[in-house]
Amino acid sequence: MCNPRRVEVTATRQLDEAWEHEIRRLSLVSATAVGEATVREALDDSIGEPTLEALVGVLERTEGWERDGDAFRYALPDGHVTYHVEDQELEIVVRLSAEVEAEAEAVATAGGRISETLTVTGQGTYYDDGWGDITEDDAARAAQADAQRLLDGGRRERLQAEAAAAEREHDRALTAEAGERARALLDERLRQRSERLRTEALRRLSAAGILARTTFYQALAQALRDTLVAYARANNAEGLTLSESDGVLNIQFELRV
Repeated sequence: MCNPRRVEVTATRQLDEAWEHEIRRLSLVSATAVGEATVREALDDSIGEPTLEALVGVLERTEGWERDGDAFRYALPDGHVTYHVEDQELEIVVRLSAEVEAEAEAVATAGGRISETLTVTGQGTYYDDGWGDITEDDAARAAQADAQRLLDGGRRERLQAEAAAAEREHDRALTAEAGERARALLDERLRQRSERLRTEALRRLSAAGILARTTFYQALAQALRDTLVAYARANNAEGLTLSESDGVLNIQFELRV
């Protein structure tokens, strides 16, 4: 193998071609839908001030109750119960939430026309000694094929360049449009889901109220017990006994008048 010879073929193609490209932008947004049901009720007026004062101490030391400004809050499944000290009111809240997603697409079609001349040079190789049985004619045909390949590639690159330019030109507007559509769809889905969650929260409020009142009145019973015991001891009561049966608190003592 010696003295490689190169054959070059110059080819020209006149491009005069219409092109069209579809541009798409997708937007996915999400948010949390919330549905809430609340009931607020005042404590019985018959509960005395000493008991209410003792209740604050009981709540402060009872596990699960947390101070929140002038109130005490206790977490419940899907909600909470809050005792408002100043208002002497019990607030029971069921709060349900769910993640909501929405997806929207914006589409535009761009187009134009390519009018230009492509010129390329294809190459082929053969050897003086006939190595590989490749002749000059074989090399010429290879150079012609190479030139056609380069012309096809040049055409493809020009079309891709036009498509990329169209993508850049429409990117901001289509992204904004897709986002606006997705948010509008999300708002509607949030509204619908929140309504369903509120309906479900109302349905659960009764059961939550039972648990909330049971939890609160256990603390209130402890406060009443502390108040009566403190009263008995402050007045030198005799025979003070404390007992509890089936959830009923029994306190007995005697006072000398």
